Formats: sequence, structure tokens, C-alpha cells
Amino acid sequence: MFASKWKKEACLLYKAAKKFLNYKRDLLEDQQIEEINSRRNDLKATIKAGDKEKCAEASKQLQATCEGALPRYQSQGWVEENLEVFFVAIVVALGLRAYVVQPFRIPTGSMQPTLNGIVATALPNDEEFPSFAVRVAQKASHGRTYVDLVTEENKTLRQENPIVERQSFHFFTKTDIFFSDGSKMTFPGPKAALVGKGKDGKGFGFGALTRYVHRKQLIPEQIEDLKRANVPYDGRPGNEAAFYISPNIPANTTIARGYIDTGDLILVDKMSYHFRTPTRGEVFVFDTREIQYIHNEARANGSVAGSHYIKRLAAVPGDELQIRGTDLYINGEIAQEQGFLNVMSKENGYRGYQATKRLAGNSLFKASHSTRPGMSEYIALGDNSENSSDSRHWGTVKEFNVIGPAAISLWPFASGHWGLIK
Repeated sequence: MFASKWKKEACLLYKAAKKFLNYKRDLLEDQQIEEINSRRNDLKATIKAGDKEKCAEASKQLQATCEGALPRYQSQGWVEENLEVFFVAIVVALGLRAYVVQPFRIPTGSMQPTLNGIVATALPNDEEFPSFAVRVAQKASHGRTYVDLVTEENKTLRQENPIVERQSFHFFTKTDIFFSDGSKMTFPGPKAALVGKGKDGKGFGFGALTRYVHRKQLIPEQIEDLKRANVPYDGRPGNEAAFYISPNIPANTTIARGYIDTGDLILVDKMSYHFRTPTRGEVFVFDTREIQYIHNEARANGSVAGSHYIKRLAAVPGDELQIRGTDLYINGEIAQEQGFLNVMSKENGYRGYQATKRLAGNSLFKASHSTRPGMSEYIALGDNSENSSDSRHWGTVKEFNVIGPAAISLWPFASGHWGLIK
């Protein structure tokens, strides 16, 4: 600790020579290895003896021996060294993602208000956007992006799949609008935000391309337009309304004007389920392999199915669910886990459970236990029950689909969800 400077430098050289041997041993001949070890021993002896002059000479000889061992080898420059560090960091990050934690961006509002998906808010044409500084601050705090898409001339949507949703850099969703003249516009959000406004003109999304009409008012040509566009058309008897995309867009049409708040970015714990079984009531993430309903529905909508979903785990193998009114019952008893109690409270944005599909009409829905590895079943429900595609629609989640519990909400900071997920 209190050694003189020359001794410290000599000790560092002694250790550096050892690292050189370890890194370059496969490139060195046996004679060279022996010579370097001999020079290291000489240096060590002079350090112990405390002879400064002999130590300086031994240091020079050791350094010259190492440098001369690989005369043709070019030492790494700062670019090579930094690239090596960069790629090592990537390998470590990929390893963590594969086995420890995985980031996940929530795309939809099925877990609101527990967790936010992408939320689009339309603004009137006469309302100005905030200043650049304010928008930068909102981007950092809310993940907010302002959008102003206006057609400069008359446009006609192409007949086949005019509106296509795609993933960008894995975490972000964009939607391309294709026109018959070969041009396109890009909307920085999901397709649902672009065509999802309700017939009352309110609610989620912009919906400028969407036309809502009574189902009886749709003429055959409009139905054909809708089919070619791969747009969901609910025209079954008894339904009051349907929507279709109008192919002709006049000049100066505001397709989307407002802002989009990004979905919560969370970390998924991929380790826990290796040491414990999933727990009823926790928020968890699973992949959609072999859940055919999800992929078929996405294809029908002209979009790509999400590879991962996030919901609340409502039933473990052996549990039986039932919805009575807006309350959830598990094995004949009203659910007691805090997440379910929040939904049933109908407070702070929660609206209770909706009895539809497999849980309609007080139906019982059971998660089966299987002796086959990976085939036991779980039931997943969204906290936003009125706007959630979950096990009521597409069935159970197999054990082999389960990834892990949602652990931490990382960003945006101002979403109200930052921190541990409950």
C-alpha cells in the first residue's frame, strides 16, 4: 500500500506480462514462453531485493522480450479495443435477455389502468402544438409523439391491404398507408389508433379513414372494398353498426392530428418460474405460439399478431372461473387477490369484468391440469375487461407459453406506473 512508485510500476509490468502470456500463448513458441517466464522471475527477484537500478534493467528486458515475441503482430488501436468492449457488452445483454430479464412494450389498452398501452389523442385543427422544448420534455416524461398527417392532393387507397401495421426496432409499432399511385404515408402508431375511433366520434384513436354506418346501409361495393382492405366487418344480423374504410380521400384531409403516448416499457422476470409455479393474481407475460385465434384474427385485420401478450393470471391449473354480474369468482368464491379486487371495485378507472364468450351467461371456464410436460393450462384476463382480447376469446394459455411475471415498469416516468408492478 505504501510501496514506492518504482516498485508499483514493476509489479504492474510483472502482472501485465502474465496477462500477455495468457492471451497470446497459442501464438507463442515454447522457447519464447520460457524466456518470458525467466524475465518475469528476474524482475520479481529484483523487486524483493529492493534494488531500484537492477529492477529498472529487468523491467526493460522483460518489456523488450514481450514486444519482440510477436514482431508481426499489430497491437490493437483504440478503435479495435472499443469495438471489442462493445461486442462483449452486446453478448452480455443478449444473455441477460435470454435467461434473466426481457424488456417488453405494452401495445394495447387491455391492462389499463394497471398498465398503459399506446394511447392516441386527437386534437382539433385549430389547436396549436406545444413548443419544441415542451414536446421534448413530454417525450422524455410520457413517451409522447405529436403527429400531423394531411393529404396534399386527392388520394385513393390501393385496393389490396392499404393499411399495414409493422414493427420498428422491435419495441415500436408503425402503420403504413398505401395509395394507388404508389405513394405512402407513415403513421407512428398501431393500426387500431388510426382506424379505431368509435361511431360516436369519441374514444381511442383518430379514425379519420373510418366510416361508421348502420349495417343495412352498406352497399355491396362498400362491402367489397372492406373485404379487399382486410378490415374487420361485423355485419351479422342483430348488430347495429359496421365500419369500412372509404377508399377515396380528398385533398387537405386530416388523417391524423394529435399525439400518441407510448405504452409502458416493462421488464419481464424470466428466472422466477424456473424456481416456482405461476401465482394466481399476478401480471404475467406469455408468448402466442399455437394460439391460433390470435394469429387468425391478426391476419383477418391485415396486421401481424403480437409475439407476446401481457395479462393478469386469473386461474392456475385446476381452477374454475365464473363471472357473475361484473365480479369474478374462482372455484365458487369471489376472487380475493388485490388485482381482481381493483377491477371489481369499479373505481380509479376500473370497470369490472365483462361476461362474454367462454364466460358468458354465468358459464364455467376451467383451466385443466395435465400430466404431459408443458401442457397444463392457465387462464389470462385483461384488467380492462371491456377492451381485452384474452382467454375468454381464444382459450387457455399452455404452460409452455408462459414466460414470466411482469416485474418493473421502466418508462415512461409520468405514466403513474413507474416501479414494481402489482
